[in-house]
Parts: sequence; structure tokens; C-alpha cells
Amino acid sequence: MKDRLEEFVRSHQEEFDVFEPSEELWGKIQHVLKPRQQIRWTYYLSRVAVVAVIIGGTLIAQRMFTEQREKPAKPRVAEVEIDIPELREAEVYYTGMLNEKLEEVKPYLAGNPDLQDELEMDLSELDSIYVSLKNDLKDDIANQEVLEAMIQNYRLRISLLEDMLEYLAPEEDELNSNTGLYDL
Repeated sequence: MKDRLEEFVRSHQEEFDVFEPSEELWGKIQHVLKPRQQIRWTYYLSRVAVVAVIIGGTLIAQRMFTEQREKPAKPRVAEVEIDIPELREAEVYYTGMLNEKLEEVKPYLAGNPDLQDELEMDLSELDSIYVSLKNDLKDDIANQEVLEAMIQNYRLRISLLEDMLEYLAPEEDELNSNTGLYDL
């Protein structure tokens, strides 16, 4: 059956070609049809690039701030090394005390990140003063006075940590006296 239909269409093809639409009709059809919109890749790619830059910048800033907050509040070792036995003994003694106090304060600072940041800033400021004092000592500027100032710097650090402990830690005397009332 198909073969007969094909044969009929081929034999009468000239008769079918007589009924073509006019050019005017094709113009109206094209006018009614919506023109195909081209995708503006540059527009979308620029938007994607801006979003990627914003997300990347946010992630980098977040990582920097969390790393900064996770740093332990330990005094930095002074950059200048001087071979004075008295100074070496004082550094060992006071560094040990500082580390003890830092370990005592650390649990209380876990719940107070603002205080931790403030403490780190104060300790780093005192450390930078200590480094400048050590540089002065290296330059041989009034050795005894500089040594006393360096020891005073250590004492200030320890005092700062003790004040922080007093502020953050509950009074042991108050706790002992309160629990003693109920032991009767």
C-alpha cells in the first residue's frame, strides 16, 4: 500500500507544487512567530563570577578569623637572643609562671571569646614591649635598668593573668564558706 501511495505522489508531484503559499503569507507568519532569543553567555558568566568571588572572599575571611581565634594565648619568645645568665634564669622562671597562669585561665576563656581576644591583645602588646626592651639591652643601653624593666614586664603579664583569674573564677573562699553552713 505504501508503494502505491509513493508512486502516486511522485507521478503527480507537479500538480502538488502548484499550491505554494505566497511570499506575503510567509512574511506574516514570520512576523507572528517569536524571534529566537540568543542566550547572553557573558551576562550569566559575569554574574556567576561575581557570586564566586563573594563566596570565596567570605570563606577566606571566615578561615582567617577562626584561625586567629583558635590561637592559644601564649607569650611569644623574644626574637633577640642575649647571653646574660640573670636574664636567662628570669625568663625561664617567669615563662613557667606565665604558662601556669595561662593554663589556669584557659578553661574560663573558652566561654568568653571577647575576653580571650582582649587578653591576647594585651599580652601581645606586652610582648612587643619586651622585644623592644631586649633590643635595647642588645644595644647596651643602661643594662641594669633595662633588665629591671624586662622583669617588670613579666610581672605585669602575670598580674594581668591573675586579675583575669580573679574576675573569671568563682571565689573559693565563698564556695567553702557556703558549703560549710550545711555541714552541721
